[in-house]
Amino acid sequence: MIEIENLSKRYGDNIVVDDVSFTVGDGEIVVVVGTSGAGKSTLLRMINRLVAPDAGRVLIDGQDTTTIPEDELRHRIGYVIQGYGLFPHRTVAQNIATVPRLLGWDKARIAARVEELLDLFQLDPGEFAQKFPHQLSGGQQQRVGVARALAAKPALLLMDEPFGALDPVIRGKAQDDLLAIQRRLGTTIVLVTHDMNEAFHLGDRIAVMDGARLLQYATPAQLLTHPAEAFVEQLVGTVERPFRLLSLVTVKDAMEPGSADGEPITVSATLRDALAQLIWRGRPALPVADASGAPIGRISVDGILKHGRPLA
Repeated sequence: MIEIENLSKRYGDNIVVDDVSFTVGDGEIVVVVGTSGAGKSTLLRMINRLVAPDAGRVLIDGQDTTTIPEDELRHRIGYVIQGYGLFPHRTVAQNIATVPRLLGWDKARIAARVEELLDLFQLDPGEFAQKFPHQLSGGQQQRVGVARALAAKPALLLMDEPFGALDPVIRGKAQDDLLAIQRRLGTTIVLVTHDMNEAFHLGDRIAVMDGARLLQYATPAQLLTHPAEAFVEQLVGTVERPFRLLSLVTVKDAMEPGSADGEPITVSATLRDALAQLIWRGRPALPVADASGAPIGRISVDGILKHGRPLA
């Protein structure tokens, strides 16, 4: 559990973060969004004390971070920045091993952890362990950067625009990979982005900042249905709101009994994806299949619209 209490930061007369408070539950992904200069990155850096707050405090599992030695705190918190910050003259294995080595892990334990993480991130150890960052694609560098941040098994991972340098196709895959790994490891994540689509895709809760202030802290559905201020409503998008709502619900929730012709849609697909497939294929309904491919029902345009109306 992370408790952010009344954090403030100013540089001269410029207030960068203004009395921000919110709580992050264990195993949650919280995304901090807002326009450039809203204070997002400064807020993130105050959590691991890369920036010292002028007022307020951060508690991790009830412990004030100012009572934890800085080196110990930063070893306990993984940190990923845009560009990944990999050491160019160290191999992939050496980059991932950075924090465990500083913590005095023995060589066998470090080697096992490096191999475990490379496997987890689908980077074959035999192929990638001895490569250097310049020999990797952008997506591969991003995975190594996250692996390095997770090497010492931190309970908290901070990510500052981690996918900003990736092209849209690789970016979507990187986001899905992060979700899969987070669900497997249960790591608590606080992630900064300016991309609302990314926020809705990743966040259990979203903190909207503007002008150094926290305007709203809520679930994606709450932001869409009950934006607290005009700026929040503008940020989530008036036209896109119905489709973003549909992206938060899976086919399982709107599935109907019966059958339909055509290529099946998976039960885990979002209603937004299902509606897109129905429109693209020009069908009023399509079959739904479970993870094994077995048919278990159907999804229809009318069913999606009926299900969507209460959300709005």
